[in-house]
Amino acid sequence: MDYSIEHARVKSQIEKNQCVGDTPRQLADCVAESIKTLGYVVTDVQLLDANVDPVEKIEDTRFMRIEASRGGVTHIFTFAVLKPGGVYKALWLQSAVVEK
Repeated sequence: MDYSIEHARVKSQIEKNQCVGDTPRQLADCVAESIKTLGYVVTDVQLLDANVDPVEKIEDTRFMRIEASRGGVTHIFTFAVLKPGGVYKALWLQSAVVEK
């Protein structure tokens, strides 16, 4: 399977939906739902700080990592979390596939 084409569809879906949230958690929920609409099963959502560690305080969120499976393959989608104009938005950074 050509994962770059598949991940480009995910990126396009996220950009089309223009997820925003009053909190990083609301943003993460919106992005996860967008990914689910493409047939993925979201298995983990992590909110990370500037050091890419799990956040202790939600307002310290700078990155979001979403793991999802499809067809027995684990996909990882990573986003920067921005807050322009007082609302949180996701900026696509990268994607990866875990092959076992």
